[in-house]
Amino acid sequence: MSFLSSVVTKLWFTILMIVTTVLIILSIVLSFFFRNYTLDITENQLEKEITRVETMVLNNHSLELQSSFLSAEKNLIIYSDGQVITGNKRMAEEINQEILNADNAVSTFIFNDAENREYMVKVHNLSDYFEKDTAVIMYSNLDDLNESFLTVLMILLISAITLFLLTTFFAFFLISRITEPLIALKNSAFSTARGKYNKLKVTSRDEIGELTLAFNKMNDNINNTISELTHEKNLRENVFSSLSNGILYLNKNAELIYTNQTGKKYYDIFDASNSSGYFASLVKSVVEDRSPHLERLDINNKHLQLAMSPVTSNGQINGVTVLVRDITDEINNEKMRSEFISNVSHELKTPMVMLSGYSEALLDDIVTDPKEVKEMIAIIKDESDRMNKLVNELLIIARMDSDEVQYNIEEQDLKPLINKLIHRYEFDLKDKATRLIVETDDEPFVFPFDADKLNQVLTNIIDNAIRYTKDEDTITISLNKSQDDTVEISIEDTGTGIKEENLQHIFDRFYKEDEARTRGKHGTGLGLYIVKNIIEKHGGSISVESEYGEGTKFIIKLPAKRRD
Repeated sequence: MSFLSSVVTKLWFTILMIVTTVLIILSIVLSFFFRNYTLDITENQLEKEITRVETMVLNNHSLELQSSFLSAEKNLIIYSDGQVITGNKRMAEEINQEILNADNAVSTFIFNDAENREYMVKVHNLSDYFEKDTAVIMYSNLDDLNESFLTVLMILLISAITLFLLTTFFAFFLISRITEPLIALKNSAFSTARGKYNKLKVTSRDEIGELTLAFNKMNDNINNTISELTHEKNLRENVFSSLSNGILYLNKNAELIYTNQTGKKYYDIFDASNSSGYFASLVKSVVEDRSPHLERLDINNKHLQLAMSPVTSNGQINGVTVLVRDITDEINNEKMRSEFISNVSHELKTPMVMLSGYSEALLDDIVTDPKEVKEMIAIIKDESDRMNKLVNELLIIARMDSDEVQYNIEEQDLKPLINKLIHRYEFDLKDKATRLIVETDDEPFVFPFDADKLNQVLTNIIDNAIRYTKDEDTITISLNKSQDDTVEISIEDTGTGIKEENLQHIFDRFYKEDEARTRGKHGTGLGLYIVKNIIEKHGGSISVESEYGEGTKFIIKLPAKRRD
């Protein structure tokens, strides 16, 4: 802000102009009054003097008799028949010339002589009292009066300058009393604009003090309002951020104005899929219909539900809110529920049909050959075991889903468990001429785990490896400790492998590879689902790598130290 545009300068200039105007007017009025006053006094004095002389002349009624006496009078001129009876002849001639130059006959006038001295002249015509033209003239030198007038003007000028300086001093003093609080208010207003709410000290009870009180009250209200708005905003942000659903706010031009973190992720997916036109059409339809819309959108293997509602203010639609909900899990769960019922029905139907058929054949003595009877009984047992395994796995899954399975995780050596598994599968390995290799060092492989649960994991994976390998294939179990406080157990086979499109589903419930490529008995499709659940309960992870026709590798990573 420049000096000329400040309030202090404007107030000072205003007061200065007022005082200066008053002083100028006062000086002019006083000057004219003083000059007129002194001129009036001089004129009255001349009137008295000329009246006295006139009286003397008229009393004697003779100019000659009084010439000697009249010549003693100062500043007196007497004309008689164009002749100067008494007085200064040069002055008389100049006055006479001035009288002749005047348009009208005047009794009093002011003129300047040849030396530019100013005189007041008083003229009385006595021609009515004498036979000849006679006039009595008195004059007074105004130089002393002018000098006095100049002295008065100088005094007025000095007084004006003194008053000007005093006025300026008191004006700035008054202005400072007014402007300092205003400057403080201005600075505090700028601080308020920057988010700093300073409280001003009230130094007076006048209008400025009341303004300061009102400003402090306003500042407190703004601070409280902003604090409440910030709190509400943070609360809203926390609520919106904690929602699993995406929230978007779009204006009428389908431009994104606000979104939470989940909504931003979905919006990026929409943007990457060139769905902006889709949003524009949806926003347009909501604005035109002025009613909520519900839409479904399938994108990037996700099933999304979009609930859109118009946002109105004063009867005008300002934009549209979009609630994006991922219903992929719901659809998958519904699909999985349907597949689960179908799979369970299928898995139970086949052995039950076989059990029923072979049992009826035995009861009706259709088969009487002891060898065939024994084979049928073996089939009945095999299918019964298969049904029993399926029921047990279903019970395990039910308990896992309800978190009823207890885990006894403690630090122990894994190698004894590996040795038991090798001994258990020794006959199956010899029957298929499959080699089982364990790659590890001689040190104990100790880490926290539940022996029964991990035994179930390894049994399931090794059983699958034996089932999907051919003669002369190899199964390799590798035990390693990583530097990131994890242990790694990998089971790799050189069997048939898994197709790439099936890898992402092998841990799903009831998922089984193409039965045409399996040999021997089939699994239930629940084993790997149980395996993954057990590993995750240990705080670890399981992944699979496979190349169809080359083999499969399961990688299990578990914490090397107990986690509370």
